[in-house]
Amino acid sequence: MAAKKDTQSTKLVLKVVTGTNTDGKALTAQRSFANVNPAISDDDLLAIGSKLGALQAHDVASVSRVDSASLVEEA
Repeated sequence: MAAKKDTQSTKLVLKVVTGTNTDGKALTAQRSFANVNPAISDDDLLAIGSKLGALQAHDVASVSRVDSASLVEEA
């Protein structure tokens, strides 16, 4: 039987650079925004992430989309 993906939730994750450690490597933290509409396009979510990133006190290292889904068998 074929599997069907049933998307349950989507969240936007911003990774921000908060400083450096003693070796000079970047220290990062994540800012997560849950309850994002799973139907939103990647382009729209990136635009929103970029605008939210501009409001952060730290520089944004990356903008990520995290989808959570259940797999069910199709009848």
